[in-house]
Amino acid sequence: MAFDRYVCICNPLRYKSIMSLATVFKLIGAAWLYVIFLITIHLILTIRLPLCGSVIQKIYCDNWSVVRLSCIDTTVNNVFGLLITAAIMCLMPVLTLVSYVQILWVCMQSSKVFRAKALQTCTPHLITLTYFVADVLFEILLPRFPSTVLPYELRILMSVQAFVIAPILHPLIYGWKLREIRLRVLQMFGAKQIANLQNNL
Repeated sequence: MAFDRYVCICNPLRYKSIMSLATVFKLIGAAWLYVIFLITIHLILTIRLPLCGSVIQKIYCDNWSVVRLSCIDTTVNNVFGLLITAAIMCLMPVLTLVSYVQILWVCMQSSKVFRAKALQTCTPHLITLTYFVADVLFEILLPRFPSTVLPYELRILMSVQAFVIAPILHPLIYGWKLREIRLRVLQMFGAKQIANLQNNL
């Protein structure tokens, strides 16, 4: 998305030629191959482990929950998981940040209307990315610490919120610029005066 936003705002006249169907398929293919590669390595590292238990600490199963049930040393799995997490959590935000800095640079040299449109286009992606990064960091790092760091109920709540809150927030975040959705959300949360004011504009 960051690349799409970058091309759309920084090279609007070349958008169709840069974001051709072939480019889109290459980007989708690279994303899928990356995920398949990571899952394959995680699976190979996890299959070799003998399990001594059958109770996981979450309400859903993930790789690290299974690794923690192992009877033998899991240092390789832990190091690989942390390295991949560090790579993902550094690479993705840095690439996004670089593209948004360039977008900001173009916006500063443009008109107020262009700046407002660019901000309206980029803000939902930044909100979603921030939420995703925080959630992934929580999900990956917290299980590697002793279970006494946070109460069990809070850990469960934080694990579930990724599957419940994100699907609820995404339509709101990306639809906020649509007047009807914005007014309905404001009315739903009791901001009737603001909604009525915006409705009259």
